Amino acid sequence: MQDPEKSVLPENRLSQSSDTEKRSSIQQDATVVITAPPGNTIAEVDTKKKKKKKNVGYGYYVKLWRYATPLDITLRICGFFAACGAGAALPLMTLVFGHLVDDFNDWGRGALSPDRLQAAVNDNALWFVYLFIGKFTLVYIHTTAFTITATRATRAIRRDYIRSLLRQDISYFDTCTPGSVATSISNNADMIHAGLSEKVGVIIQGLAMLVSAFIVAFTTGWKLTLVTATTLPAAVIAVSITIALDARLEAKILEIYAKAGGLVEEALGSIRIVTAFGAYEKLTKKYDAYLDIAKTYGVKKGPVLGTQYSSEFFMMFCAYALAFWYGIRLLLRGEIDSGGTVTTVLFSVVIGTSSITMIAPSIGEVAKASAAAKAVLDLIAQEPKIDPVGSEGLKPETISGQITFQGVSFSYPARPTLRVLEDLSLEFEARKVTAIVGASGSGKSTVVGLTERWYDPLEGRICVDGHDIKDLNVRWLRSQIGLVQQEPVLFNDTIYNNIVHGLYGTEMDDLPEIEKRKLVQSACVEANADSFIQNLPEGYDTKVGERAGFISGGQKQRIAIARSIISNPRILLLDEATSALDPKAEGVVQAALDRVSQTRTTVMIAHKLSTVQKADKIIVMNQGRVVEQGTHESLLAAEGAYSRLVKAQNLDAMDDSEDQLDSDKSKEANTGGLDLDKVQTTRSTVSVKSALKSEDVSRKLSLFKCLIIIFYEQRRVWRLLLGGLIASVAAGAVFPAQAVLFSRVVTVFQLPENQLESRGNFWSLMFFVLALGTLFSYASLGFFLTVAAFLITRFYRSEYFSAMLRQDIAFYDLEGNSSGALTSRLSTDPQCLQDLVSSNLGLILIVLVNLLGSCTLALAVGWKLSLVAIFGCLPALFFAGFMRMRLEMQNQDKNAKIYQESARFASEAVGAIRTVSSLTLETKVLDSYGERLNDSVRKAYKHTIFSMGLFGLSDSLDLVAMGLAFWYGGRLLSQGEYNATDFFLIFVAIIFGGQAAGFLFGFTLNTTKAHAAANQILHLRKQKPPINSSTGNPIPSNDTTETAIEFRNVRFSYPTRPELPVLRGLNFKIYHGQTIGIVGASGCGKTTIITLLERFYDITSGQILIHGGSLSTLDVKSYRSTVGLVSQDTTLYQGSIRENILLGMPDGEVSEETLIEACKSANIHAFISSLPEGYNTDAGSRGLALSGGQRQRIAIARALVRNPAILLLDEATSALDTQSEEVVQKALETASKGRTTVAVAHRLSTVRGADRIFVLDNGKVVEAGTHAELVKRRGRYWEMVLAQSLDREAK
Repeated sequence: MQDPEKSVLPENRLSQSSDTEKRSSIQQDATVVITAPPGNTIAEVDTKKKKKKKNVGYGYYVKLWRYATPLDITLRICGFFAACGAGAALPLMTLVFGHLVDDFNDWGRGALSPDRLQAAVNDNALWFVYLFIGKFTLVYIHTTAFTITATRATRAIRRDYIRSLLRQDISYFDTCTPGSVATSISNNADMIHAGLSEKVGVIIQGLAMLVSAFIVAFTTGWKLTLVTATTLPAAVIAVSITIALDARLEAKILEIYAKAGGLVEEALGSIRIVTAFGAYEKLTKKYDAYLDIAKTYGVKKGPVLGTQYSSEFFMMFCAYALAFWYGIRLLLRGEIDSGGTVTTVLFSVVIGTSSITMIAPSIGEVAKASAAAKAVLDLIAQEPKIDPVGSEGLKPETISGQITFQGVSFSYPARPTLRVLEDLSLEFEARKVTAIVGASGSGKSTVVGLTERWYDPLEGRICVDGHDIKDLNVRWLRSQIGLVQQEPVLFNDTIYNNIVHGLYGTEMDDLPEIEKRKLVQSACVEANADSFIQNLPEGYDTKVGERAGFISGGQKQRIAIARSIISNPRILLLDEATSALDPKAEGVVQAALDRVSQTRTTVMIAHKLSTVQKADKIIVMNQGRVVEQGTHESLLAAEGAYSRLVKAQNLDAMDDSEDQLDSDKSKEANTGGLDLDKVQTTRSTVSVKSALKSEDVSRKLSLFKCLIIIFYEQRRVWRLLLGGLIASVAAGAVFPAQAVLFSRVVTVFQLPENQLESRGNFWSLMFFVLALGTLFSYASLGFFLTVAAFLITRFYRSEYFSAMLRQDIAFYDLEGNSSGALTSRLSTDPQCLQDLVSSNLGLILIVLVNLLGSCTLALAVGWKLSLVAIFGCLPALFFAGFMRMRLEMQNQDKNAKIYQESARFASEAVGAIRTVSSLTLETKVLDSYGERLNDSVRKAYKHTIFSMGLFGLSDSLDLVAMGLAFWYGGRLLSQGEYNATDFFLIFVAIIFGGQAAGFLFGFTLNTTKAHAAANQILHLRKQKPPINSSTGNPIPSNDTTETAIEFRNVRFSYPTRPELPVLRGLNFKIYHGQTIGIVGASGCGKTTIITLLERFYDITSGQILIHGGSLSTLDVKSYRSTVGLVSQDTTLYQGSIRENILLGMPDGEVSEETLIEACKSANIHAFISSLPEGYNTDAGSRGLALSGGQRQRIAIARALVRNPAILLLDEATSALDTQSEEVVQKALETASKGRTTVAVAHRLSTVRGADRIFVLDNGKVVEAGTHAELVKRRGRYWEMVLAQSLDREAK
């Protein structure tokens, strides 16, 4: 029989699912924090979301059912009838159970002979077997049918969604991040699948169960049914109120955790800044403030969950008391036939009640599917203004490539009030190279976007060969254009496959493989890429890795050039194609670009003006207008805007300085014939296995030992834990007590009428007392453990975050310790610990007490039947309950896993939407996505066929167990070995107790996750970082030596790649107050010097001396407080500009005057003062409310406010345009005065004024001197200067 205790499931199921949702919500909301638009608080963003969700009815869910073929409709009809049949099985079982109760009572009164009892029991036991077979078959049919149709429907929905997504205008992607779009298809499709799959069958089965249960109850005894069913609305109301209160508190907690998650992601994503500025304590304090607010709401959940846990059990036992009390009265009045009738009605009402709790979670899944369907179906229905796959429009036979802009005005749809182009008219002549230069925001890249027809102009028109591009077929137009972007996107595939994408949509795409390989190679020869590809182990079949991580920037850029020219396009657009490269890589790529530009109309955009001087025409733009145009020479002669830009970047490469080289100053320079080939030092570019891997500590300590440590550390909450322990034991004892009471009350019908009423009243009253005990024990359990869990996890969340921040940088290099992975762990690990304490521990104790109590009681009463029930029925019941919950919890995760590859592919394609669009790959991407989807669907079918068999078994196995217990018990009864009371006591104790134990144990699945989480947290807290925790000598004073910094024969390899040396015997000295420039090719070790000076790592051998003292012996905290770091990545954090500048300073230590002075030195004070809230202005998430130049100057102020003795500048201006760079460079020059400054740079103009420049190669200094000295020497530095120079004499 279906256990009445199944009614415990809704609360626990809801609690469990909410825990899982909680974790995903925290991560998703953390993303919201990061991507929330400036000016919107998270609360506002969340509120907007909620408002939207509230308006979503079930209309969108109904629309999902349209995705159906005739086969799907047939399967759904079969599923519907099967679910109805499966739902009727349990109510029919109550009739069999009622007959058995009557038979046993008749035998107890002597009204039935042993032979007739045996025959009756055999017949009824067979009915249990028939019901099992029927229910198993029907459940298997309906769950399989609905899951298969859901899989087929979501495949079509996923495909339509991606098709529509790839067709959307580029402006759609300007307002939402590709990551969120790609995540949305995964999450939404998974939710839609969950809402269309077996959950539909479960709802129908639940409704059928509800209807048939009350039909059975009313036809058996309508008066008794009406009275007993009064407990149903009371239970529903109590549970509904507590769920609503819990949801409200949960929403507030999630909102706070979302903000905290944003802070965590920012901090861990910029851990070098946090470490350099010693900002652990400030960030931990901020995080703790969020946790304290969450804790106050969490503690309020205690009474709510306590009421939620207890109310349904209380109502169920009240129903028992009421049914027997009133049933006996009706029996005595002759209005019902027997005690079997009372039992049938009681269990029918209990089953009807539990069916509602079976339906509720599934309806929740349907509601989620409806909300997900809105987002998906709205996008599928959204028609783009510019259709990239449409067939309409002209396709001219020939094209020369003449492009003209006539009076074009334009604003980006995301910022309609901001004009980017204003009445722009210009011409790109066919087969000529035209360069566009100008400050950031002048509209250069917008010209490329409009030429690609990613957007349409608001006014004016753009023509290609005299045709308005709006009249041309979009796909044809884009196939005539080759585009190379600043950050080219390559797909996670082979080099050959990446390049051959460029042929898609052309006639050459149908050529045989051999011919295509020839075309790929010739394009690579033209793009100067063939030689390096041939040297790779697998040549053209080498995989480039995720985000092209296995190759360098220059190599990636040349592959992108080959891809853009393979189809021989008539127009070539180069958008900052060399800006992110070092001088050597830039020279190689520029040579390739010069070669491929000769026969095409080429539009070139650049910040580095050295790349455009050979252009046939240069156009200078400012604020969306053309300021001047002409050749390099004519524009220089005009001495206008272009000339000023040139002077800002001029390096006087041919300055024939008369200063003699000072041989003493360059004595440390090793000018031997070292090879200047690039040394790969970026982690992703090395295809060797990481030497260091993060240690797997998930099973380091046993769960018991973890709990002992946690409870000892949290002994302050011992009263709450003790209360929870006592409540759990009491809650577990409910099941044996129920067995005793049920066995007494069900056999009371054997008594003569004069005793029947008094004994019946007594046992009914006992059931009410049991109900009160249950109410108290479960309420106490919910209250004590929920409050204890929140207090404990508040402590460990803070400790975990603090421990993460304090780790050495090498810790973050380990596999699995990326900022994203750690942010996720900080969200999920404490949550698993909270689940363990708040519910799992209590449930495990209940299960143990229940099983031990029930089995001991049964064995004490009758060992024969008990042993058969314990070993024959209990494992089956336990398996059924456990497996049912396991499948319900894991099916969605399994589904997400099956679609992981197709989701990854979709995410990659959407993330590279501009590349997909420019190469007209939309149809190809869709076909590839379809293939991956079909693979996923095949896997899903196999999983469904197997898992739904288990699901059917778990839903019906209890019927067989009951049949066995009744059959064997009936035999023993007929042989006179037991009486009816003993039989029912053993039966209820083991069968009902076993069912409840199995179901409750199913909820403890994430105990394994909690075990791993507890180990992770405890291990990281204990872990002492060798560098960050080191204490040592105070900093030597400046007077002890003239040398501020000295590297003596320093050798270094990164801990994750010990076999790859980065510095190979590096020697140099820096004197007090000197400004030093460090230059060289990518991978030569420039940035490594900065990381070693911040002591992020310890060197392999040699010595680094600071003021004459060895760096490794100094107190690391004191030392870092004397160093200021300004890096290329200027991370700002949530909070005001003031808080960001004072990040590394103890509270109250810096005066307002000092703060303003630092900001004046950084050339940012005037700007901050002009803001409405001045220094209290919110910087926005990651400082995105400010421009790049403003962020960089705030970062300089942050370094200067510490009054550092040593200033480290790591490519501090590389990401800025010429004008911003000029402002920031002035700020840096001011900041360097009176300090020892070490500046790493790609742009040589930024180190031109340095007292000394070191040229690095292969981890050693190969040249040293001033700019003038090194230029005169005409060595490596001179070659680099030539590559970047804009002097008239540069050839």
